[in-house]
Amino acid sequence: MTRHGIRTAFTGGAAVLALLTTGCSDSGSGSNSGSGSGSRPGPDPKIKTQRIGAAGGACDLPFTFDAPADWKVAPASAEAMGGFTMGMAEMVCELDARHAGVSGFVRLWNDPTQSATSRLVLEGFVSESPLKKVRNVEYREVKAGPYPAVEVSYEGDHELWGEGQQERHLAFETAKGFTVIDIDAQHTPAHGELLPEYERIRKTLRES
Repeated sequence: MTRHGIRTAFTGGAAVLALLTTGCSDSGSGSNSGSGSGSRPGPDPKIKTQRIGAAGGACDLPFTFDAPADWKVAPASAEAMGGFTMGMAEMVCELDARHAGVSGFVRLWNDPTQSATSRLVLEGFVSESPLKKVRNVEYREVKAGPYPAVEVSYEGDHELWGEGQQERHLAFETAKGFTVIDIDAQHTPAHGELLPEYERIRKTLRES
């Protein structure tokens, strides 16, 4: 199963990454080309939110953050996902935005590897992308609440959802390893709708 196969019944088999061409930028600003890495759409302050990550909640994490109150939140594990991982990272929490009318998810992964870096963890996600002809790959140093973080954005083609599908991941180190926050949208418009809430999550992260 590929990462994109998680969200539908499709298990497309060999939908794996073709040749990776990387155009990298470590600056915090990025550029406005490719997958829209320079855009930082702010969340709607009128949207009611819930606090996620506290002990005893749906997802027990080493940090907390805000997300829309009408998103469904559920814990996840490699066992529950049939052993599915991304490199060394296991899914630990899933935020389902479909209840709010958005065709997508925000998923959180944990990589316990002690010798890794945020950049290396993200490179593993890009290398295992189900998209073909991956391009416009950009890495940026950003902040995730109090955490120094690295963000990657890129685009590629999917055999079901067409050309120019966009991806964005954020990685940072916590006491329990490296966390990756992953936007998983079914199509480009949904990706754009999830970006403001991704920004909300990134900005409201706080250590537990």
